[in-house]
Amino acid sequence: MINVSFRNEFSWALIVVMAGAVISLALSLQAGLFFMFFAAAAWWTWEHPWDGFTFFIIIAPLLPMFKITQTIGTVTLIKDVIILTLFAKLFLFPLLQKTLPYRRNMLFAPVVTLALWALFSLLRADSLLLGVLRARDIGLYALLYFAVLYLPRSTKRWRETASWFAASVVVVLLLAIYQWFFAVDSAVLRFDPVRDIWIPRLSSIMAHPSIFGQYLVLAALLGAAIAWHTRGRTRMTAALLAAATVPFIFLTYSRGVWIGFILGIGAMALVVLARAALNKVRGPQVWRWAGAGGAGLLVLLLLAIKLTPVGVYVRSALDPTYGSNEERIEFAARLIAPMANVEALVGRGLGDVLVQNFRAVDLQAIDIAAGAAREVQLTKNATLVDNQWLKTFVEMGLAGLLIYGWMFWRVGKQAWQVTEITGLWGLGFLAAFIIQGFFIDIWDIFPTNAAFWVVAAMVSGAGAVDAAK
Repeated sequence: MINVSFRNEFSWALIVVMAGAVISLALSLQAGLFFMFFAAAAWWTWEHPWDGFTFFIIIAPLLPMFKITQTIGTVTLIKDVIILTLFAKLFLFPLLQKTLPYRRNMLFAPVVTLALWALFSLLRADSLLLGVLRARDIGLYALLYFAVLYLPRSTKRWRETASWFAASVVVVLLLAIYQWFFAVDSAVLRFDPVRDIWIPRLSSIMAHPSIFGQYLVLAALLGAAIAWHTRGRTRMTAALLAAATVPFIFLTYSRGVWIGFILGIGAMALVVLARAALNKVRGPQVWRWAGAGGAGLLVLLLLAIKLTPVGVYVRSALDPTYGSNEERIEFAARLIAPMANVEALVGRGLGDVLVQNFRAVDLQAIDIAAGAAREVQLTKNATLVDNQWLKTFVEMGLAGLLIYGWMFWRVGKQAWQVTEITGLWGLGFLAAFIIQGFFIDIWDIFPTNAAFWVVAAMVSGAGAVDAAK
């Protein structure tokens, strides 16, 4: 006899196939096939949430490579499907059924406030379509926070996910090596206005060297935190992974990435020293590590400034005539100058950074409905101003900046209270994330924006476990 479960699954599969056929006839065969593919992914994620989350972590660095393509860019929507399915499975349905398990949810109030303010800013947007895209970037990844927070607690599964993340980092690094040695020059060389030459800037399979660098900073800080809190083979492997990312971080030639990496490592070192001082640790081991590490980093930094282009780029950070700085100053002047006093407080509306940058919206509702990833991405790229906090100020005003500041404060405070790997990593990542926001629209850049919510959920969940010990 055919059991009830099989009949239900067969019925749903038949409905999906029929719906896919209708979509194929109404829109295109490609749209119908993608619909069935996403439906299958949603079903699998619903049945296996941990596997779905791990799969999301594995494919995250690969998706930017497909996003700008004309034919298969729609496949990048699989991340949206996984996030929405995890949110519904782990948070929304249990909440409605009153079976939601307890978790310390440190960001509930800030996230709800952010959602309400984003809705208000959406209603003020000059272009509703562009405002919807911006609201989607703000809201979608916030749902990932709730999904990760309410994952079934399992130390074994977190270790497996960390191992898969490390494996994906290794693959990304190997592809960067391939890019360096075998890719065509146009895929590697970028113009350096400081020295008036073309220089190799690695981006691996990601859309830009800065995105590649941010991903590596995330991995390097995690490796450093694991190396500090573990022993034996685990410490050796984590330290090796963190060290392996450093040459690639350098070869991104991204000042935001460099500064974020240094501040992230520095923040983690300060946390270790502060905790040692507060706990009155007077043994020589911690202080020997701190002294040796600080001296080593100082020597490496001085050598890098003296013998490599790092010194040129560090000095250019304060040079207003440097091309990148000049462009950012022009952005700031054009965006801030026309703002009224009220707009400075509440913002101009989501996406309202186009007119001052002499750009226009070339997107229709059908493009969004059909999942035209390339058109959507090009439209979103038109809103980039290379400074997330400037963009937030223009779109959402001082109120928006305060909401994000509130959120960062909650994450930092909770991470400080967590004495394990997650707390140390969380503080380092938060420092790097905030400083990188001054150089790139970091809330719009995947997978770094998703990484923030994953780290925040891990910190929040670890805080409850740490407090229970």
